[in-house]
Amino acid sequence: MKILLVDDEREEREGISWLIKKYKYPLEIVQAANGKEALQCIEKYKIDILFTDVKMPVMNGLELAKEVYKRWPEIKIIIYSAYGEFDYAKQALEANAVSYLLKPIEIEEFQKLMVSVIQAINDDNKKDELKQNAEIQNRKNLFYKIFNRAHIAADDREKVNQILFEQSNTGCKLLDVEFAENFFEEHEELFTHFLKMYMGKNVLYFNMYPNEAYLLVQEKKYLTGNQLEEQAEKLLMDLHKETHSEAVMIISDLIDNDAKLEEQLVKIHKIQSEIFGYDNQIIRVKSYYSETEYYASDVESAGKKLEQAFASMDLELIKKQNELLKKTILSLDKVSKLYLQNILYSIIKSLYDKSPKIKMEEVLASSERMFRAKNAKTMLEIYGESIDKMLDSLAVEKQDDSRIIHKIKNLIEKDYAKDISLNYVAENVNLTPAYVSYIFKKETGQTLVKYITDVKMMKAKVMLEEGTLKIVQIAKACGYENQSYFNKLFKNYYGITPKQLREKI
Repeated sequence: MKILLVDDEREEREGISWLIKKYKYPLEIVQAANGKEALQCIEKYKIDILFTDVKMPVMNGLELAKEVYKRWPEIKIIIYSAYGEFDYAKQALEANAVSYLLKPIEIEEFQKLMVSVIQAINDDNKKDELKQNAEIQNRKNLFYKIFNRAHIAADDREKVNQILFEQSNTGCKLLDVEFAENFFEEHEELFTHFLKMYMGKNVLYFNMYPNEAYLLVQEKKYLTGNQLEEQAEKLLMDLHKETHSEAVMIISDLIDNDAKLEEQLVKIHKIQSEIFGYDNQIIRVKSYYSETEYYASDVESAGKKLEQAFASMDLELIKKQNELLKKTILSLDKVSKLYLQNILYSIIKSLYDKSPKIKMEEVLASSERMFRAKNAKTMLEIYGESIDKMLDSLAVEKQDDSRIIHKIKNLIEKDYAKDISLNYVAENVNLTPAYVSYIFKKETGQTLVKYITDVKMMKAKVMLEEGTLKIVQIAKACGYENQSYFNKLFKNYYGITPKQLREKI
C-alpha cells in the first residue's frame, strides 16, 4: 500500500514517516509539500491513504481532500492539524475523511487509527477481489454456454456486446484450438505461458474441455494482416517441441458485433466437423470459406451423388459414381485448383471416415501428394489410388456403427476412473483413433472427449451428493490425479466448485 504525506513543513512529514517505519506498517511512503503537488502524486502513483495537514500554501488540505474524494473516492483520507476548531472537523467529515487528528499527534491514537485504516483497505481489497472473481466467472460461464451452442440467447446479447465491444471499437478475433489428446489436463500452465509470450496478457482464455480451448484476441495489432497467424504458428511449434502434441487452430474473421460472433462460431463448428487429422494445422475461416475462381456445378452435383452413395455403402454404386465424377472433372476447360482440391479432399475424408482399417497417415500422405499435383489429371490419378484402397478395405469388412458406439460407451462407463484418452478407447475397440473420433461424433452428435468428460462430471456430482468421500478421493475416483484441474473443470461444467456444491447440499 502507498501512503501520501502532505505538509508544507518537511519536519512534520519526516516525523510521520518515522512513526510509520518505527511501527513497521506495510506502507510505501510518498511525500508532497502542498495540495497541488499531492494531486500530481496521486495521478502518478496508486495511492491508498492520504495523510494531509490543513493549512498549506497553493491548495490547503481540506480543498485537497474534497478534490481527492470527488476523483478517487476509494482513497482513505486522514486530516491532521494544529487547529481543533469544530469548523475544520466538520469540513473534514464533508470531505469524507476517515479521521481528524490534532497536532501534536497522540502515539496511541495514531497507532489505533493506522491499524484500523490498513485493515479497512485490506477488507475493501478482498471485497473487490471477490467481486472481480465473480464477474470473471460470470463472463466465463456466459461464453462457455455460447461457445458450446454456437448461439447467443436474446437476453445475453447486450452482455456480450458490452464485454467485447464497448471498450474497444476495433472488435476481436476468436481462435479455437483443439488437440488430439487431453492436452490441457497436463499442460495448461505451459500453454498459458506460451500464450502470454506470443499473444500478450490481454487474451481471454477459455478452457472448454481437456483437449479444447477458445481464445478471444482484442489486441489491435493482431486484427489485421498475418501477425496473429504468425504468432499462432510459433505457439503451436513451441508446444510441439515441449510436449510432442499436435493441434488444429481455427482463426475467425474480424468480429465486431454479437451477430458476427454467432456467425463465426457456426462456421468454426462446421470446420471442426469437417477436418480430419491434426498435424499443427492453422485454418483461417475466411480462406476455408472463400469462393473459388471457377465454380463447376456439374462437378458439385457429381460429388454430392458420390457422397450420397457412401451413405448406402453399396460398393458398386460408389465405383460407378466415382467414375462419373472423374469424367466430369476431365471434361472441364477450366477449373480452380483450390476448388478441385477441396472437392476431392472432402470426398476422400468422407470415405476415410467409413474405413476403419485405413491408417490416417496413409490418407494424409496421399492427400499431400494430391495437393502438390500440377494438373487435374495427375491429381485425379492420386485421388483414384486413395479411393480404390479404401474401397478394397471396405469390401473386406463392414462395420456395424451402432455396435461400435455401444461398445465404446460401455468401456467408458466401466473405466471412467482411469485416464481415458482417444488412443485408449481406439486400442480397446481395435480401430484407428481417427475413425473412433469420427464415428462417435457422427452417431452421438458430440466428440468423444466431451462425452468422456460428461460421464466423469456426472459421476463426480453423484459422489459429491452422496457425501461419503473426500473431494480429493472423488477426483481420483473419476480419473483425475490433478485435483486443482478437476476443481476447475467441475466449476466450468456446473458453475460452482465441488466444495461449493457440497456446502450447498
